[in-house]
Amino acid sequence: MDTHTLQDPAVKIRWAAYKNTSGGWSDIRRNTSVHSLYWIRAGSGRFESERGCYEAQRGELLYLEPGLSMKMAALGGRDLHMAMVLFDAAELSDADGRWPAPARIPRFDLPHRSEWDGERAIELDTAIGRIIERWTLGTPVAEREAGAALLDLLDRLHTGNAPEPGKARALFERGLTLLGQRFAEPLTTGQLAGELHVSVSHLRKLFVHHAGVTPKQMLSRLRLRQAERYLLYTDLTLHAIAGSCGYGDEFHFSRTFKKHKGLSPSAFRRRAKEDGPPDPDV
Repeated sequence: MDTHTLQDPAVKIRWAAYKNTSGGWSDIRRNTSVHSLYWIRAGSGRFESERGCYEAQRGELLYLEPGLSMKMAALGGRDLHMAMVLFDAAELSDADGRWPAPARIPRFDLPHRSEWDGERAIELDTAIGRIIERWTLGTPVAEREAGAALLDLLDRLHTGNAPEPGKARALFERGLTLLGQRFAEPLTTGQLAGELHVSVSHLRKLFVHHAGVTPKQMLSRLRLRQAERYLLYTDLTLHAIAGSCGYGDEFHFSRTFKKHKGLSPSAFRRRAKEDGPPDPDV
Protein backbone atom coordinates (compact mmCIF):
# COMPACT_ATOMS: atom_id res chain seq x y z
CA MET A 1 0.00 0.00 0.00
CA ASP A 2 1.22 3.50 -0.78
CA THR A 3 2.45 5.48 2.19
CA HIS A 4 2.70 9.22 2.55
CA THR A 5 5.29 11.51 4.05
CA LEU A 6 4.26 14.98 5.08
CA GLN A 7 4.45 17.80 2.54
CA ASP A 8 1.40 20.08 2.75
CA PRO A 9 -1.37 17.96 4.30
CA ALA A 10 -4.73 19.14 5.51
CA VAL A 11 -6.74 17.29 8.15
CA LYS A 12 -10.36 17.23 9.23
CA ILE A 13 -10.94 15.69 12.65
CA ARG A 14 -14.10 13.58 12.74
CA TRP A 15 -13.88 12.59 16.39
CA ALA A 16 -11.40 13.16 19.21
CA ALA A 17 -12.19 11.78 22.64
CA TYR A 18 -11.11 9.75 25.65
CA LYS A 19 -12.67 6.30 25.69
CA ASN A 20 -12.73 4.72 29.14
CA THR A 21 -14.20 1.23 29.15
CA SER A 22 -15.00 -1.25 31.91
CA GLY A 23 -13.74 -4.81 32.21
CA GLY A 24 -15.31 -7.18 29.72
CA TRP A 25 -15.72 -4.46 27.07
CA SER A 26 -15.34 -5.34 23.38
CA ASP A 27 -16.04 -3.50 20.15
CA ILE A 28 -15.01 -3.15 16.52
CA ARG A 29 -13.59 -0.24 14.57
CA ARG A 30 -16.84 1.16 13.24
CA ASN A 31 -15.54 3.97 11.03
CA THR A 32 -12.98 2.46 8.68
CA SER A 33 -13.07 5.31 6.17
CA VAL A 34 -10.75 7.57 8.21
CA HIS A 35 -7.25 7.56 9.70
CA SER A 36 -7.21 6.67 13.40
CA LEU A 37 -4.81 7.05 16.30
CA TYR A 38 -5.44 4.97 19.43
CA TRP A 39 -3.31 5.82 22.46
CA ILE A 40 -3.57 3.36 25.37
CA ARG A 41 -3.40 5.32 28.62
CA ALA A 42 -4.19 2.55 31.12
CA GLY A 43 -4.96 -1.16 31.14
CA SER A 44 -4.41 -3.61 28.33
CA GLY A 45 -6.45 -4.90 25.42
CA ARG A 46 -6.54 -7.49 22.70
CA PHE A 47 -6.54 -6.15 19.14
CA GLU A 48 -7.12 -8.11 15.95
CA SER A 49 -6.77 -6.81 12.38
CA GLU A 50 -5.08 -7.59 9.09
CA ARG A 51 -1.86 -6.53 10.83
CA GLY A 52 -2.17 -9.46 13.23
CA CYS A 53 -3.61 -10.39 16.59
CA TYR A 54 -1.81 -9.06 19.65
CA GLU A 55 -2.10 -7.67 23.14
CA ALA A 56 -1.35 -3.97 23.65
CA GLN A 57 -1.01 -2.15 26.93
CA ARG A 58 -0.38 1.23 28.46
CA GLY A 59 2.18 3.23 26.53
CA GLU A 60 1.36 1.88 23.07
CA LEU A 61 0.19 3.98 20.11
CA LEU A 62 -1.76 2.33 17.31
CA TYR A 63 -2.13 3.90 13.87
CA LEU A 64 -4.84 2.56 11.55
CA GLU A 65 -5.15 3.72 7.96
CA PRO A 66 -8.51 3.88 6.14
CA GLY A 67 -9.91 0.51 5.17
CA LEU A 68 -8.33 -1.47 8.02
CA SER A 69 -10.82 -3.30 10.23
CA MET A 70 -10.13 -3.87 13.92
CA LYS A 71 -11.61 -5.91 16.77
CA MET A 72 -10.87 -4.64 20.28
CA ALA A 73 -11.46 -6.02 23.77
CA ALA A 74 -10.33 -5.22 27.31
CA LEU A 75 -8.24 -7.90 29.00
CA GLY A 76 -8.08 -9.31 32.49
CA GLY A 77 -11.41 -7.95 33.60
CA ARG A 78 -9.77 -4.52 33.97
CA ASP A 79 -10.72 -1.14 32.58
CA LEU A 80 -9.12 -0.08 29.30
CA HIS A 81 -8.54 3.65 28.92
CA MET A 82 -7.71 5.03 25.48
CA ALA A 83 -7.48 8.37 23.71
CA MET A 84 -8.70 8.36 20.11
CA VAL A 85 -8.35 10.76 17.19
CA LEU A 86 -10.20 9.93 13.96
CA PHE A 87 -9.51 12.16 10.97
CA ASP A 88 -9.56 12.59 7.20
CA ALA A 89 -6.41 13.76 5.43
CA ALA A 90 -5.62 15.19 2.01
CA GLU A 91 -2.57 16.53 0.18
CA LEU A 92 -2.81 20.20 -0.74
CA SER A 93 0.64 20.89 -2.22
CA ASP A 94 0.42 23.44 -4.97
CA ALA A 95 1.98 23.06 -8.41
CA ASP A 96 3.26 26.01 -10.44
CA GLY A 97 1.50 28.34 -8.03
CA ARG A 98 -1.92 26.79 -8.63
CA TRP A 99 -4.12 25.22 -6.00
CA PRO A 100 -5.10 21.73 -7.18
CA ALA A 101 -8.01 19.56 -6.14
CA PRO A 102 -7.19 17.88 -2.81
CA ALA A 103 -5.67 14.42 -3.19
CA ARG A 104 -6.71 11.88 -0.57
CA ILE A 105 -3.86 10.50 1.54
CA PRO A 106 -4.29 6.70 1.68
CA ARG A 107 -1.78 6.04 4.44
CA PHE A 108 0.81 7.93 6.47
CA ASP A 109 4.31 6.55 6.86
CA LEU A 110 3.76 5.61 10.49
CA PRO A 111 4.17 2.25 12.22
CA HIS A 112 1.01 0.34 13.05
CA ARG A 113 2.25 -0.08 16.62
CA SER A 114 4.83 1.88 18.59
CA GLU A 115 5.82 1.79 22.26
CA TRP A 116 6.43 4.85 24.44
CA ASP A 117 7.82 5.23 27.94
CA GLY A 118 9.18 7.78 30.35
CA GLU A 119 9.17 11.41 29.26
CA ARG A 120 8.32 10.46 25.68
CA ALA A 121 5.08 8.86 26.84
CA ILE A 122 4.21 11.94 28.91
CA GLU A 123 4.88 14.23 25.95
CA LEU A 124 2.74 12.09 23.63
CA ASP A 125 -0.10 11.91 26.14
CA THR A 126 0.03 15.70 26.48
CA ALA A 127 0.04 16.23 22.70
CA ILE A 128 -2.97 13.97 22.15
CA GLY A 129 -4.75 15.46 25.14
CA ARG A 130 -4.26 18.93 23.65
CA ILE A 131 -6.05 17.80 20.48
CA ILE A 132 -8.96 16.28 22.40
CA GLU A 133 -9.36 19.27 24.69
CA ARG A 134 -9.40 21.77 21.81
CA TRP A 135 -11.66 19.88 19.43
CA THR A 136 -15.34 20.85 19.59
CA LEU A 137 -17.56 19.68 16.75
CA GLY A 138 -19.36 22.52 15.01
CA THR A 139 -17.09 25.20 16.46
CA PRO A 140 -14.85 26.36 13.58
CA VAL A 141 -12.20 28.06 15.70
CA ALA A 142 -11.86 25.07 18.03
CA GLU A 143 -11.79 22.66 15.09
CA ARG A 144 -9.02 24.65 13.41
CA GLU A 145 -6.96 24.79 16.60
CA ALA A 146 -7.33 21.05 17.13
CA GLY A 147 -6.46 20.41 13.48
CA ALA A 148 -3.30 22.50 13.83
CA ALA A 149 -2.34 20.52 16.93
CA LEU A 150 -2.91 17.26 15.04
CA LEU A 151 -0.76 18.43 12.11
CA ASP A 152 1.99 19.29 14.57
CA LEU A 153 1.75 15.84 16.16
CA LEU A 154 1.82 14.08 12.77
CA ASP A 155 4.84 16.12 11.76
CA ARG A 156 6.68 15.22 14.93
CA LEU A 157 5.75 11.55 14.60
CA HIS A 158 7.16 11.53 11.07
CA THR A 159 10.33 13.55 11.58
CA GLY A 160 11.40 12.28 14.96
CA ASN A 161 8.92 9.52 15.78
CA ALA A 162 8.17 11.47 18.96
CA PRO A 163 6.76 14.75 20.17
CA GLU A 164 9.95 16.76 20.52
CA PRO A 165 9.65 20.12 22.23
CA GLY A 166 13.34 19.99 23.16
CA LYS A 167 16.40 21.90 22.04
CA ALA A 168 16.97 20.17 18.70
CA ARG A 169 13.46 20.82 17.42
CA ALA A 170 13.47 24.39 18.72
CA LEU A 171 16.81 25.04 17.05
CA PHE A 172 15.56 23.75 13.71
CA GLU A 173 12.40 25.87 13.93
CA ARG A 174 14.49 28.94 14.76
CA GLY A 175 16.68 28.27 11.72
CA LEU A 176 13.64 27.82 9.51
CA THR A 177 12.16 31.08 10.77
CA LEU A 178 15.39 32.94 10.01
CA LEU A 179 15.45 31.55 6.46
CA GLY A 180 11.84 32.61 5.97
CA GLN A 181 12.57 36.11 7.20
CA ARG A 182 15.85 36.63 5.34
CA PHE A 183 15.58 34.67 2.08
CA ALA A 184 16.16 37.90 0.13
CA GLU A 185 19.63 38.30 1.69
CA PRO A 186 22.81 36.57 0.43
CA LEU A 187 22.64 34.26 3.46
CA THR A 188 25.00 31.28 3.60
CA THR A 189 24.72 28.11 5.65
CA GLY A 190 27.83 29.19 7.56
CA GLN A 191 26.26 32.53 8.48
CA LEU A 192 23.04 30.84 9.61
CA ALA A 193 24.98 28.32 11.70
CA GLY A 194 26.92 31.17 13.29
CA GLU A 195 23.75 33.01 14.27
CA LEU A 196 22.40 29.84 15.84
CA HIS A 197 25.73 29.09 17.56
CA VAL A 198 26.08 25.60 16.07
CA SER A 199 28.45 23.99 13.58
CA VAL A 200 27.57 23.84 9.89
CA SER A 201 27.51 20.02 9.97
CA HIS A 202 25.13 20.00 12.96
CA LEU A 203 22.83 22.50 11.26
CA ARG A 204 22.72 20.36 8.10
CA LYS A 205 21.85 17.29 10.16
CA LEU A 206 19.01 19.16 11.87
CA PHE A 207 17.47 20.27 8.59
CA VAL A 208 17.83 16.89 6.90
CA HIS A 209 16.28 15.19 9.93
CA HIS A 210 13.32 17.56 10.31
CA ALA A 211 12.72 18.76 6.74
CA GLY A 212 14.43 16.22 4.49
CA VAL A 213 16.57 18.91 2.85
CA THR A 214 19.71 20.90 3.68
CA PRO A 215 19.53 24.57 4.75
CA LYS A 216 20.78 25.59 1.30
CA GLN A 217 18.06 23.55 -0.41
CA MET A 218 15.41 24.98 1.90
CA LEU A 219 16.58 28.52 1.15
CA SER A 220 16.36 27.81 -2.58
CA ARG A 221 12.86 26.41 -2.12
CA LEU A 222 11.72 29.51 -0.24
CA ARG A 223 13.17 31.83 -2.87
CA LEU A 224 11.50 29.95 -5.72
CA ARG A 225 8.12 29.96 -4.00
CA GLN A 226 8.35 33.70 -3.39
CA ALA A 227 9.44 34.29 -6.99
CA GLU A 228 6.41 32.33 -8.21
CA ARG A 229 4.12 34.66 -6.27
CA TYR A 230 5.74 37.74 -7.75
CA LEU A 231 5.38 36.30 -11.26
CA LEU A 232 1.74 35.35 -10.70
CA TYR A 233 0.45 38.33 -8.76
CA THR A 234 2.60 41.32 -9.77
CA ASP A 235 3.98 43.03 -12.86
CA LEU A 236 7.46 43.43 -11.43
CA THR A 237 10.31 43.00 -13.89
CA LEU A 238 12.48 39.90 -13.72
CA HIS A 239 15.33 42.11 -12.56
CA ALA A 240 13.24 43.42 -9.66
CA ILE A 241 12.02 39.92 -8.73
CA ALA A 242 15.57 38.59 -8.77
CA GLY A 243 16.66 41.30 -6.35
CA SER A 244 13.65 40.79 -4.08
CA CYS A 245 14.23 37.03 -3.82
CA GLY A 246 17.93 36.93 -3.06
CA TYR A 247 19.31 36.14 -6.51
CA GLY A 248 22.51 37.86 -7.53
CA ASP A 249 21.20 38.91 -10.91
CA GLU A 250 18.44 38.30 -13.43
CA PHE A 251 20.45 35.67 -15.33
CA HIS A 252 21.04 33.60 -12.20
CA PHE A 253 17.37 33.85 -11.28
CA SER A 254 16.17 32.78 -14.74
CA ARG A 255 18.58 29.86 -14.93
CA THR A 256 17.68 28.58 -11.46
CA PHE A 257 13.94 28.99 -12.01
CA LYS A 258 13.99 27.10 -15.31
CA LYS A 259 16.10 24.30 -13.83
CA HIS A 260 13.56 23.65 -11.08
CA LYS A 261 10.30 24.56 -12.84
CA GLY A 262 10.98 23.49 -16.41
CA LEU A 263 9.96 26.92 -17.70
CA SER A 264 11.69 30.26 -17.84
CA PRO A 265 10.18 32.94 -15.57
CA SER A 266 8.77 34.74 -18.62
CA ALA A 267 7.17 31.57 -19.97
CA PHE A 268 5.79 30.73 -16.52
CA ARG A 269 4.16 34.17 -16.25
CA ARG A 270 2.86 34.05 -19.81
CA ARG A 271 1.28 30.63 -19.36
CA ALA A 272 -0.38 31.79 -16.12
CA LYS A 273 -1.95 34.73 -17.95
CA GLU A 274 -3.14 32.53 -20.82
CA ASP A 275 -4.70 29.99 -18.46
CA GLY A 276 -6.44 32.65 -16.39
CA PRO A 277 -5.71 33.93 -12.88
CA PRO A 278 -4.89 31.14 -10.42
CA ASP A 279 -6.67 30.71 -7.15
CA PRO A 280 -5.06 32.72 -4.36
CA ASP A 281 -2.61 30.73 -2.27
CA VAL A 282 -3.96 30.91 1.26
